[in-house]
Amino acid sequence: MTANDHRLKRTSRRSCRPKHPLISNFALVLMLAVPTAAIAGPAKMSSGHGAPLVDRVAIFGQDDRRDLPDNLSGLEGKIGMIFEPVSQTLCTAFCVAPDVVATAAHCLFQPKGGRLPEISSLNFKLDYGKVSLSSSISGSRAGLEKNYIAVGTTQFNQEPPLSAPMDWALAKLERPVCRFGVIRVEARPIEILAQAATDSKIFQVAYHWDYKQWKLAYSGRCRISKNFKNLEWRAIQQHFAESDELVLHDCDTGGASSGSPLLMETEAGPVAVAVNVGTYTRTRLFIRQGRVIRRMKPDVIANTAVNVRAFAHIIPELEKSKLLASKEDIQRLQVELQARGLYRDKIDGDLGRKTRQAIRAFEIASGHPATGLATQKLLDLLSRDRVLPGIDYSTMPEQKP
Repeated sequence: MTANDHRLKRTSRRSCRPKHPLISNFALVLMLAVPTAAIAGPAKMSSGHGAPLVDRVAIFGQDDRRDLPDNLSGLEGKIGMIFEPVSQTLCTAFCVAPDVVATAAHCLFQPKGGRLPEISSLNFKLDYGKVSLSSSISGSRAGLEKNYIAVGTTQFNQEPPLSAPMDWALAKLERPVCRFGVIRVEARPIEILAQAATDSKIFQVAYHWDYKQWKLAYSGRCRISKNFKNLEWRAIQQHFAESDELVLHDCDTGGASSGSPLLMETEAGPVAVAVNVGTYTRTRLFIRQGRVIRRMKPDVIANTAVNVRAFAHIIPELEKSKLLASKEDIQRLQVELQARGLYRDKIDGDLGRKTRQAIRAFEIASGHPATGLATQKLLDLLSRDRVLPGIDYSTMPEQKP
């Protein structure tokens, strides 16, 4: 028994004394482990397999990460990095269309050290052999880059309901730099993914802080399951928002792997089935008189990912639709949404969370797939029909962020 175990045991004995009521309460505090988000700059990255300069986040058992095997070398030209120098954000992202990449939403919208990433300064960098390509997000020069991003959420809860299943983002690039091909996205139910993992067909490819500098790592075969660490799905799902899109896995992850694809082998080649976003942990708390007096080191249960079915339908819309490219057009859109009682905030021309919620609400009410995209087609529809027949907007439920 360790010294720490002895201290815990003594604490439990003291809890029996009525003069000092101390409860050893092993509660679940379930959160996204911060280290899996992009939290440091590339200068802190290890240059090889020596001692890493940052802690590993979730290595399950033996570290199985290695260089891409030859039969997967083509992925090198389809998976890149998103980097923003102000907040020192670095994440993995992958090509899903010639000018569209997928990543984790927190890589774009989660504050780090009190500062939000400067999305206008964000670049996607892609290396393939000796060729290196990069591009900013469309609209960055005019400060309208958010108009060219589809996102599941911009609010990140570290206590239930956890936002991991909504932590996805798609970004339209200023230039079509994904010229070496794209990774096909295929939506599959979790039961199919779990079986594919059992058949050794699930793996992950990503950048990591503690792996070779600027070198993609292959994480080997991974497990996907609804149940982890003796926790059953019915207990797990109640802690997550939109839990139907949650994928729990044990692919070996490290810092900068947020936004990387979980891939499934098929006869036509690897397809993306989920996006890695964080780590699911359990923390033991010691509580006295309702106050937390001690928080133990979190126990990693599994890594978290978003099933691509949460956003697969949005990729062609973001690629091909004409997106609103001015604040004035967004203001017009907000006015139209406000007229239907769907938007109740400022008419500021900013495509923020509440405007996206209102767009999704309108799309759902009018029988269209929810995208949250501010398109010219949407504005034309709203401008032409002040109130669509047969739709009672006043009774619509408020949309989740």
